Amino acid sequence: MKIRYSLRIRQACLALILITTQSCYHYRITTSKFDPSTGYQRKTAHSFFWGLVQQNVVATNCDTLNLKSIDEVRITTNLGYSVLTVATLGIWSPVQVEWKCPKPCPREGEL
Repeated sequence: MKIRYSLRIRQACLALILITTQSCYHYRITTSKFDPSTGYQRKTAHSFFWGLVQQNVVATNCDTLNLKSIDEVRITTNLGYSVLTVATLGIWSPVQVEWKCPKPCPREGEL
């Protein structure tokens, strides 16, 4: 009886550690003069069949500001996304994409 109880406690502790220490990782790309004008906009992008079919992510908020650039891009994945990717043998691979728009260039000259 004591052995079962001890085993259950160890399993519960291991499950608690695994749940609370979920890891995620980020890739961050910025410009050399990082100065964003917007907060993060995010979208989940999905890649299928080992990258052969990809979902394009369009920064519509930068388009509405008439900006043709992005100030920062951050790609994030977490334990759940990694489990999905491994469980499907790479057939489905989701990631979280976040971006910030730059400030518009100041106008030069007189009005």
